[in-house]
Formats: sequence, structure tokens, C-alpha cells
Amino acid sequence: MAEVAGSDRTPSLGRCILVPVANPASVRPLMQLAADLVDADGEIRLLTVLRPDAPAEAHAGAWQGMAVAETVAGQLGVTARGEVRTEPGLGDAVLDTLRDREASLVLLGWRGASSTTDVFGRLIDHIVGRSSVPLAIVRAGAQDYDRVLLPISADHLLPGGSSGLQLAADLAGRLRRGTTRPLTVLRTGQLGEELPEAILALGDRVHHDPRRTHQAVAAFAGATDLIVAPVAPTVSGLRAATTHLAWASPDATLLVAIDVGPTAESPLAPALTDAGRPAPDPRRPSRSDIRLVVTVRLPEGGTIGPDQVERILARSGTTEHLMAWWPTDDRRAHVRATVQLVAPDPDHAITRVRKTVQDAEELAGAEISYDVEDAPDAGTSELERRGIAVYEGDLTVIRDLSAPDPSGQGGRRSR
Repeated sequence: MAEVAGSDRTPSLGRCILVPVANPASVRPLMQLAADLVDADGEIRLLTVLRPDAPAEAHAGAWQGMAVAETVAGQLGVTARGEVRTEPGLGDAVLDTLRDREASLVLLGWRGASSTTDVFGRLIDHIVGRSSVPLAIVRAGAQDYDRVLLPISADHLLPGGSSGLQLAADLAGRLRRGTTRPLTVLRTGQLGEELPEAILALGDRVHHDPRRTHQAVAAFAGATDLIVAPVAPTVSGLRAATTHLAWASPDATLLVAIDVGPTAESPLAPALTDAGRPAPDPRRPSRSDIRLVVTVRLPEGGTIGPDQVERILARSGTTEHLMAWWPTDDRRAHVRATVQLVAPDPDHAITRVRKTVQDAEELAGAEISYDVEDAPDAGTSELERRGIAVYEGDLTVIRDLSAPDPSGQGGRRSR
């Protein structure tokens, strides 16, 4: 991926945002998002669709709803224009309107539930499968959002996932304008390709959880988070970004970014596996001592040292196994330490350490990985568990405690 945010799509994404309105309760959260997404000289178009046999009262109510939505938009400092259309096919009416108004983005409200026959619901699925413009499908959270969370898996960095990540990054960059906390970039799965500079520029540091995306999000997301979920137009990507994330973050606002709908060769139906099943039981076995291996890739040119990193991590628990090294193919120093703390489960432990790291201004620009370690290796000596091994330069040990080389590159050792 050569580009993410800042591409030629960015200026036009907020040019004309189409917001279909079916539920009056969804008007304010949708208008808040639209206000943050629209260009300064762009427009917001509101749409309510009625069937031809709808009674006069329904028409009156629809126009009243448009007036309320326009008033809400004015309170948010933007202008919105509403219209009511009468057509037999509700989904087709939305598709016709996005073409007539030359919409650049469709913003849709979602209940957050899937069934055994639908992903977002029959109406939204119809639009997703046929839309020619990007879509942002939103499940409103229990509270107003004050932080944007952008989860990125290794699949999103492959050519097939780049378009979904491009859209999500564009949306996240716009939505952070309405938040009070820095945007959080969350890498999931195994590390591989470097993140594009445009992604790194969105947040002030990168957190890494090697588990699956929904597991990582469960540990990181809170009720006041807005999760912008990238999704490639494939059934597996759609399932990962919808049902599983909805389960993992029941109170947060969830925005699913879809660049285009699945093609005829990749229909929505196979994405329904597990969709209608109940969420997993959140109860976990009670645990007391949790051990996390935290690896910090320090900012390039920074002045913070290993001892300072350890002091930061010690704010959340007991630290041991402190190491620092400079891989031969990376100009940025790496610091690793094990943090032991008491928590109900690994998710709560990661959340506590992550907050400590996020609050440390010295780590701005760093990349932080979290790995759960259930217990020390049986072959680790007490000296190793209590000692500090610091690697410098070409992996030169300045205090040899027989600690393993964490980079796997077999550097020199000396006292």
C-alpha cells in the first residue's frame, strides 16, 4: 500500500453525504457523524422512503422528521436538506437517490444485530450489495464517543484489503476532529509489513495485540469509543467487521467502512455463518496474576531510555525481564519487559497497561505490543527473572544475565 489517507479520494469523500432516515431515534447520532465527515463546502442529503400505499399520516410524519433532522444539523453547525420519496422498493429508492444526487458516501444506521438470513438487515444488505459508492454503516453506542479506534489486521495491508483500509483511514481522519482524545491505531495479528506513514500520522502511537481483531478490540474498546472497522468486499472480511466486533464491543459506537458492496461472485449469504447465534458468554474463569510481555518500539530520534520505559510500565504492575536492543535492520530501539499485575482476565490487564502507556507523553510516536504470558518458562532461573539485560548497538550485552536474544538475530555478547 503506497497510500492510505491523503489520496485523491479524501477531498471528495465528504462532498455529498446521503443519510437515509428510517428511525427518528437515530437522527442525532447519524447527524453528528455526518457533521464530522462532510466537507466545509459539501452537502448532507437526508432521505426517507415511503411505499406508495403509505397513509397521509405517514407522509406528514416523514416530512416532520425531515424538519427535525434539518434542525439538528443546524445545531451541529452544518446544513442538511431533506426529501421524502415514494417508491415500492425502499432499497432501490436509496440507490436511485445516491445516483441522482451524485453522493460520495452513504451513511446508514444499523441496529447492530445480524440474523440467520441477513448481515445488517434485508434493506441495508440490498444497498450494500449494489452500491457504487463507499458506505459507512453505524451502530450507535450507549454514550457519545470521544475517541476513534482504528483496528488494523495483517489482511488489511495486503493488496486485497487496501481499499477497505483506505476508506476507514479517510473516515477515521475526519471523525477524530470531533473527539477529545487522540485516535488509537490498534494492530492485530502477527506483525509483518510496516504501516503506511499516512496511518501512523493518524494517531500519536501504535498499540499491537497479536490476537484476532475482535479479541483485541474487546480489550481496548470502551463505551465512549468510535470503532472504525475496515472491511474488504469479501464475505470473511465482512463477517469479521460486523458480528464479531459487535459482540466484542457491545457499548461502543461501531462504524463499518465498506468501499463497495460484495460482487456477484462473492454474495452476502456465506457471511452469515455465526451471525444469528448469541454472543459468546462474557464470563471467564477467575484469574489473579496476569503476566504481559510488553514490547515498545521507541520513536526514532527519541531520548527516552529503557529505565524510563520500565518506570512507566511499573505504574500498572510489577516489572521484570527488562531488555533493550537495536535490530540490525531497524534504526529504532526496542525495549521489552514483563509486567505482572492482578486482573480478572488478560483483557482487563491489557486495558490497564494500555492506559498507562497511552497516558505517558514520553512514548508519543512509539509502537507497543502486548503478549499474554501465563507463566514463566520452567527453565528460567531466578536470576533471569529478577535481572535486567540491556542490549545495545549490534546486540551487545552490557550486562550478561544469559537472557535469550529477543530479536533472534544472534548478536554478540559481552560483559
